[in-house]
Amino acid sequence: MSAVPGILVVLLALLGLALGSVLFAPPALAHPAPFGVPGFFGGLLHPAFVPAHLMAALGLGILVGQQAQHWGRSAPATLIVALIVGLAVLTTGVVPRFAGEAVLLLALTSGALVALARPLPERAGCTLAAVTGIAIGLDSPPEVVSVRQAHLMLIGTAFGGGLLLIVIVEIATRLTSPWQRIAARILGSWIAASAVLVLAFLVSR
Repeated sequence: MSAVPGILVVLLALLGLALGSVLFAPPALAHPAPFGVPGFFGGLLHPAFVPAHLMAALGLGILVGQQAQHWGRSAPATLIVALIVGLAVLTTGVVPRFAGEAVLLLALTSGALVALARPLPERAGCTLAAVTGIAIGLDSPPEVVSVRQAHLMLIGTAFGGGLLLIVIVEIATRLTSPWQRIAARILGSWIAASAVLVLAFLVSR
């Protein structure tokens, strides 16, 4: 078996675990608004101030930038659509318990793939983006007192998550010199290691 198919097998296994954690879990507690800012602007800040979400966005964004020669713009667009789908599910009152762990597992996957720096097919990137978007969306339940504020916060989260990913991808795409590519791989390894540490702590509790 060649290196790339082997990586894809591991990627698919991790994606399966993450998807299972998202879809087959009981409810959990909601997230408070960042800095106590309610409504749309609280949602806008949300993706950048939840560590697991930020790690997942960083890992995926750097990976998309790293694979720019092989991928188009499908992966970022897929994440944005999937994020909206995940947030829409929250409006039905469904809040999976292990969505946060799934986000960390996906951050680990993206970070590890960045560190490996192997060419991957675009469909693998779109699959990773889709599951990451859904997981982040389902892990973003707003803790507010009114339905209107909750909906505004969810809309803000959709904009904030999409904007955050686009900014990261645009920056990562411009990392073309050898030392910048090495720095990106190091950052990917840090993201993966951080996700492992947090997951180990959550499992050991």
